[in-house]
Amino acid sequence: MNGPIYQIFVSNNSIAANLAWKALSEEERKALEEKERATQEAVGAKDIVFCDSAWADESHPWWGVTQFPDLQARIEHTRMLREIGWLDHFDAFTLLGTAFHGPETLNIPNPIYKLWIIKNNPAEVGDTDNLWGLITEKHNALYRECNSQVLLACDSNWCSEAYPSFGLSAYPDIDANRSIQAGLDKLGWRQRVESITYLGIPALSFD
Repeated sequence: MNGPIYQIFVSNNSIAANLAWKALSEEERKALEEKERATQEAVGAKDIVFCDSAWADESHPWWGVTQFPDLQARIEHTRMLREIGWLDHFDAFTLLGTAFHGPETLNIPNPIYKLWIIKNNPAEVGDTDNLWGLITEKHNALYRECNSQVLLACDSNWCSEAYPSFGLSAYPDIDANRSIQAGLDKLGWRQRVESITYLGIPALSFD
């Protein structure tokens, strides 16, 4: 598979993983983080965003989106993470995708981010009357009205049929997110789309 691959990761608040991390000394933690950064540099990967989400969901305190140059880079990155023992200290859900929109340049200062993962819904109503196209147009209009952005949207059906797409949005504040959600509810968005979402603000480390 050629072209960029996007990976999302959503950490789980695992007691076992937390204890393994806390058992390391401060020097050991810093050394492990430096090794992890080196694995990304070695394969040409870069973080799109890395967020603290514990304030919104204590079960999932961290999440992020990483771009890899291609699938082989992600495969090699995973091998290197195993070698340095990174996977022994973290418990996370991950998903791969290819972009069908973005990544866009962020135009919002100090944003609140949302990671959204669309669940497969076999019962979704057919689009015989182009209703879905109309709803999508209104969805995009709501984002523009609230000065918000969809930064990235990915096809992940080839990786997981249970989660066929995911993406990243940004909002100037929580009220913008609330206004968009209220507008989507009026459009019947939740009657057509099943999703998992996580809010977050930029984070600097795992500590």
